[in-house]
Amino acid sequence: MIDSTLKNAKILIVDDKEANVEVLEGFLEMQGYTNIKSTTDPRLVESLNKDFAPDVVLLDLMMPHLSGFEVMEQLKPSTLKKGSYLPILVLTADITTESKQRALANGATDFLTKPFDLVEVGLRIKNLLFTSYLMQQAENQNQILEEKVKERTRELHETNIRLVLAKDKAEASDRLKTSFMNNISHEIRTPLNGILGFAPMILDPTYSVSEKHEFLEILQISGQRLMKTVSDYMDISLIASGTMEMNNQKFEPAEVLDEIELEFRPYCISKNISLSITYPDIFKTIEINSDRFLLKKVLSYLIDNAIKFTLQGEIKVGIAVKNNILEFAISDTGIGISNELIPIIFERFTQVDESNTRRFEGSGLGLAIAKGITELLGGSIKVESKKGEGSTFCFSIPAYWENDHKEIREKSTWKEPTKDKDKILIVEDDTFSFHFLYLALNATIQVIHAQNGLQAVELCQSNPDIKLVLMDIKLPKMNGLAATQEIKKFRKDMPIIAFTSYALAGDRKKCLDAGCDEYITKPLALDDLFRVLKRFGIYGK
Repeated sequence: MIDSTLKNAKILIVDDKEANVEVLEGFLEMQGYTNIKSTTDPRLVESLNKDFAPDVVLLDLMMPHLSGFEVMEQLKPSTLKKGSYLPILVLTADITTESKQRALANGATDFLTKPFDLVEVGLRIKNLLFTSYLMQQAENQNQILEEKVKERTRELHETNIRLVLAKDKAEASDRLKTSFMNNISHEIRTPLNGILGFAPMILDPTYSVSEKHEFLEILQISGQRLMKTVSDYMDISLIASGTMEMNNQKFEPAEVLDEIELEFRPYCISKNISLSITYPDIFKTIEINSDRFLLKKVLSYLIDNAIKFTLQGEIKVGIAVKNNILEFAISDTGIGISNELIPIIFERFTQVDESNTRRFEGSGLGLAIAKGITELLGGSIKVESKKGEGSTFCFSIPAYWENDHKEIREKSTWKEPTKDKDKILIVEDDTFSFHFLYLALNATIQVIHAQNGLQAVELCQSNPDIKLVLMDIKLPKMNGLAATQEIKKFRKDMPIIAFTSYALAGDRKKCLDAGCDEYITKPLALDDLFRVLKRFGIYGK
């Protein structure tokens, strides 16, 4: 295989005597060499070297125009170039030691004097080509090794980058964990201190009725704060793990804004802040297809944030309808945000400066949750703010809708109140939970009770006048989801509201997929419960 490779080598003969050239060509052809070029004009050697790229040169020394020594000077750049090896066999009649030494010094690889033995010439050419072949193989191996070294170096560099990034990520994760633990410890222990501290004092007879009334208010505020903290941590964990789910359905966004206004107006009044929510007339008559629950969460977090950081002035909520996009803007006259802090305002556990952790309560998760939910809804969020003058948070979501007012109202579940008490079924196995609901609703609503899913199905069959069911999910004998599916088989249009402690990823979707018309979680503020009941035509107060 090597021999055949050598026979294909390119051989260049340079001799001013045509007879010498013919002898060498004939001999080489007899030896099986197939790629031979020759010239009697040494001035053509430079161009032949570029075009023909010989593997070996047979060179005479004594020639007109250019001597062999001068030709070797021209070939030196090629012989010295990295990765190249061009052997030169000098064939000359000049037998002086000086010429031999000069030729070897100028780059000749081997030297033979004329008249030469053709067999010896053949052997020397073969040796030179074999040496050239070996050097080329070595050069190829060197190139392969260099490429491997480069590749390995690149891999090591990329590994180092990944290690640095992993280290930074681990350090950031440690900082986040520390921040998380500090926040959760503070935000849970603080309201618990109020609850556990004041609860025994209510039973203490040494305190007056007015003082106990104040203690009850503190208990309620502490409980609400604790519930909000738990809700915040659950929301951020669902967003961080990518397990928060959407459940698109048709609803009227104007109703969501009305609910938001009812919830936050008392809070604003207590802080002497005005709250205004304005939207175009078309907004009153459209029904969009999105996630009602998540949209309300975003609005709640942003308005709550605005109220928290506004000491005086006003909060405005504006809505614009553009093509299939809903745009919301929540503006306040609060403390504002400095430019350098705007890029991090949507990060977890962040408030506008460290002192705010002491001035303003909260987990520091609200804006991060609002951003995560907005992106889940397919939208985006941004903020414009000026330190000391206030902020405007804007978010937009895609929403497809119908704007036929009559069609919308026909689809709505809204009903006018009746003079008689509406009958509802509460399916709840926990005695305290049922007792709480019974006391809250019994004055204006006729309440019947089931303690398990089977009993709920039977009561719905035997009481066709039941207008709504509050359904717990974790129940004995038959769970709430199975009971809902059974009831919907014969009371398809009767609203069933899931009322449950299940609030993890996918729980809401499971309830709605089972046939529930709404999903609310425990513990629940009575105002929220009455608003939900009212949406389905049940008036509790």
